[in-house]
Amino acid sequence: MHILLIDDNQQLFEVLKDNFSFVGHYLFYAPNTKSAFEVLKKEEICMILLDVRLGEENGVKTLEKIKKTYPNIPVIMITGYATVEAAVKAMKLGAFDFVKKPIDFNTLCTRIDSATQKMKYKKENEKLKNKLKAENPILKSKNFEFSNVLNRAKKLALSDISILIIGENGSGKELLADYIYRNSNRISEKFIKINCAAFPESLLDNELFGHEKGAYTGAESEYIGVFEQADNGTLLLDEIGDMPTTLQAKILRVIQNQEVRKIGSKVTKKINVRFIAATNKNLLEMVEEGSFREDLFYRLNGGLLKIPPLRNRKEDFDDLIDSLLTEISENTKREKKSLSKQVKQIFLSYKWPGNIRELKNALLYSSTISQDNEIQIEDLPPSFELYGSKNQSNLSIIQQREKELIKKVLLRNNNNKTESAKFLKMSRNTLYLKLKKYGINIDE
Repeated sequence: MHILLIDDNQQLFEVLKDNFSFVGHYLFYAPNTKSAFEVLKKEEICMILLDVRLGEENGVKTLEKIKKTYPNIPVIMITGYATVEAAVKAMKLGAFDFVKKPIDFNTLCTRIDSATQKMKYKKENEKLKNKLKAENPILKSKNFEFSNVLNRAKKLALSDISILIIGENGSGKELLADYIYRNSNRISEKFIKINCAAFPESLLDNELFGHEKGAYTGAESEYIGVFEQADNGTLLLDEIGDMPTTLQAKILRVIQNQEVRKIGSKVTKKINVRFIAATNKNLLEMVEEGSFREDLFYRLNGGLLKIPPLRNRKEDFDDLIDSLLTEISENTKREKKSLSKQVKQIFLSYKWPGNIRELKNALLYSSTISQDNEIQIEDLPPSFELYGSKNQSNLSIIQQREKELIKKVLLRNNNNKTESAKFLKMSRNTLYLKLKKYGINIDE
């Protein structure tokens, strides 16, 4: 195990280094915070021993900085000034434990073993949680085309090959990327995501590569870019089709050589990253037009996964709607709703240009608006009427279903408009307007 001692007492380092070598551990040394971060960048440190007093520095503040950048490395505080206040503060900031000077080596080893065991259990629990998440019901399908995509994704996940996911907006590209990550050998490592369309070119360059302190005006401290953040893990380059052409050559070099250099730095750092890219654009057309590099396309396209749009997955509708309604019920702490037959028919005929995202939003809206256990036509979002006005066939379906419903309710209530309006959960005036709209002539 690689252990880092952060202490201004080099004599203590010499003693501990010899002792640790006997039990199979290697001890690195840093006399201050700056040196500590230099070691942490270069070495795979599994444990940190940190003195509360670091000369003029405050070890508790150093702990805070370490936990922001390296939250998963256990830290054991060392103190000759063991006060309850210092210990409690350190533990609140994420220290695993503390030992007092003079250090009893056996006690220190016991603390290290406990921290190691705790981290092991934590990783196992994370793996279990991630495995459960990997079984996302949205990523189960009866559709032949999408089932094939999922099967290929699971096989590709086990390799380190770059994967390109293509699909319309809202079709589940990020969900599929999550699925790949959670079925991969890198599940215990980081999964970093960046939306390439969310930043202007200069900021995207900075987000990807990071910068050194003083690299440009305003760069008051070092910044680690997402390429380095994802080291040993997985990086999703979302909306890769929006990557500026001037950056594409730099991205290609990173993927090809697995190395990165911060803005303002002369040092190139090796990385080990699994790349997943996603886009809603036709990259082959962009290659032909010259707006996307052909070599970058083929470098990303180690494995191509094309998600079919929701309108082509009719056989998945019942399961999708059920799982989304369950999720909405759990998140809102409200009773789970179901769809009326009329709404189901409308959903099946609707084209869903926003795919799963639009379906989820429609169900959330309708579940919130609906006062009944069943979602009715009048509970649907206004966008359905807007869509219907452009697509007359869909509007006529909605109108026809509502007209039939009103006629049935009136018949049940002997044409009493007041009672029918109550049953339909609308005002009497609204009912009159709908009767006029649909040409229903009834005398009370």
